Amino acid sequence: MISKKIEKELDDLTYVISHILKAPKPNLVEMNQRLLVEMATYLQNNPRWELKGWLSKDGRNVELDLVEKRKDEYLTKLRQGEWRSLLFQDKYSKLKLTMGLRIKLVDVLIRKRFYNPGQKRDLRPTFDELSKGIKVERLSEVNPSSADEAGILRAYTERRGVMATIKLERNKGKEAFDQSYEFHGYDVKSDSYLIEVKAFKDSMYKAIQLTENEYETMNKEENYCIYVVEDAWDDIPKINMIYEPKRLLFVKQSRTMFETRASSEEYFDCSEDKWRSNVATSEVIQV
Repeated sequence: MISKKIEKELDDLTYVISHILKAPKPNLVEMNQRLLVEMATYLQNNPRWELKGWLSKDGRNVELDLVEKRKDEYLTKLRQGEWRSLLFQDKYSKLKLTMGLRIKLVDVLIRKRFYNPGQKRDLRPTFDELSKGIKVERLSEVNPSSADEAGILRAYTERRGVMATIKLERNKGKEAFDQSYEFHGYDVKSDSYLIEVKAFKDSMYKAIQLTENEYETMNKEENYCIYVVEDAWDDIPKINMIYEPKRLLFVKQSRTMFETRASSEEYFDCSEDKWRSNVATSEVIQV
């Protein structure tokens, strides 16, 4: 049994993945025996897919030569759900259907040489084909959590902000590099400039918050900038560039963190009205 907290974190992860793949808003499908049997039957009848593996209910690997030799018998077994797992394969991917007492799932493995990582990756044909074999009884919409306790939505928003900033800087002919994993107190190094990125999905109020490390780095470095990326989940986010963030009024705050134990964390907060009055320039960029 998955706890409600884990369910919400999985919902957040699903929501992010659907956005990465530019898929429609995700829905939750109840995975049951009937659905898996219908999917297996669809794949078996579809000339695109080839049966590559059969695990019987008692855990034995069934030889495919035997399946082919006694085709009618095994087609009946397939349609009646007398199997633990089936493996199908086509030119682009593999699909494994698993039907146990406590677990029912579909594993999708995409072949990298057909779908290389990057922005041009398009997984929709495989998933569109897969969805044709699913006859859904109960469907519920997946929505992101409001609390985002695992920080999944925040991390994705920040990543999109960093990538938009790098693209903007490179479009200007600068050598821009991602430094967000180095904990230097800034996210992007662009020529001689150090850029701290603050990204927002679509929140109404956008206060800038700096960690103690970011605040100290800002005050000791000469070419320190803050880029505020709005609508970071959109194809065309807006980037506000603040070239003299030392002029901003930051108020020292503290909050309680709950991880392995309760602890206090200090941060520095600048309200939206304060930083907007110091924006040097704004640009929109296609990402």
